[in-house]
This record gives sequence, structure tokens and C-alpha cells, in this order.
Amino acid sequence: MCVKIRCRELNVNKNYFTSFKQLPKLPQIQHLSLAENNIMTLSGISDLRHTPLESLILKRNPCEFQESYRQHVFSSLPNLKILDGIPKLPEDCSPPDPSFLPRMCTVL
Repeated sequence: MCVKIRCRELNVNKNYFTSFKQLPKLPQIQHLSLAENNIMTLSGISDLRHTPLESLILKRNPCEFQESYRQHVFSSLPNLKILDGIPKLPEDCSPPDPSFLPRMCTVL
């Protein structure tokens, strides 16, 4: 079990999370895995902004298909270095176009 204040790494894959708002406060979190949940949007991700979060895994969540997904995540989390196992790339540093954030693309 993870102690709220000291938790640095948390794996909650396949736990039916639908939102970042369902996470407990994790002020010391450095590595967070939320793969294979049902997180639809990136709303609430900025709640993790003031943490030392360096690595985040959101693979196999609907939110990863949003336009400008990587740019939005990296612009929301300034300490993040790795997203979905891929290091931060130069193109991830450009701020996302706000008009595209609520839209989702369809994978055929």
C-alpha cells in the first residue's frame, strides 16, 4: 500500500479509472501508470502539475487519441520526461492549439 505523502511510484493499470480526478493527492509522485483504464479526456491532468512526476503511462486509454495529446500532456506537466514509454521529443514542446483539445480523432 502506498502512503499518501511518500508515494513515488504508483501502478493503477486496469482499475476502471475514468478521470484524473479519481486519483488521491500524490505530492511526491515520480512515476505513474494509468494504462488500460477508461480515461476519456485530459481534464484534471493539471492537478499533477506541481508534482515531481517524470514518467506517465496512459497507454490504451481513449484520451491518447485526442489531437495534440502529447503536446497537451507535456505542457500540463512541466517535470514530465517520459510519456507512454517514449522520452519527450522536440515536437512535444510546442504548445497545443486550444481549439483542438476537446476534439478526438477516429482511428479506422
